[in-house]
Amino acid sequence: GGFTSLAPSRLLDTRIGTGAPQAPVAAFGTVQLQVTGRGGVPASGVSAVALNVTVTQPTSSGWVTVYGDGTALPIASNLNFVPDQTVPNMVIAPVGANGMVDLHNGSGGTIQLIADVSGYYLG
Repeated sequence: GGFTSLAPSRLLDTRIGTGAPQAPVAAFGTVQLQVTGRGGVPASGVSAVALNVTVTQPTSSGWVTVYGDGTALPIASNLNFVPDQTVPNMVIAPVGANGMVDLHNGSGGTIQLIADVSGYYLG
């Protein structure tokens, strides 16, 4: 399907409780994020979303992997970080059948996550 761009909209900020509880993401923890029906993304028919994902305040080196909810955790990361580093990266993530994506903390420490949607793919 075709790509539709959007004005950026914040869907996730664990520092303030947007889209997930207001708390650091636990070591090796996963955040489930509802993306369909939010920030201009249609409620159905979406196969993938374009997200600017940012990790901040990591307490240990690691990585973040973004993938469709209900699917297996991929072996590749979307962004890597070291302690106390803030790192953003644009990610095209498949959307699970339930309209969610998962953001997995691949580190032994806690992190804060931010995600802004800037577009979606239909189909």
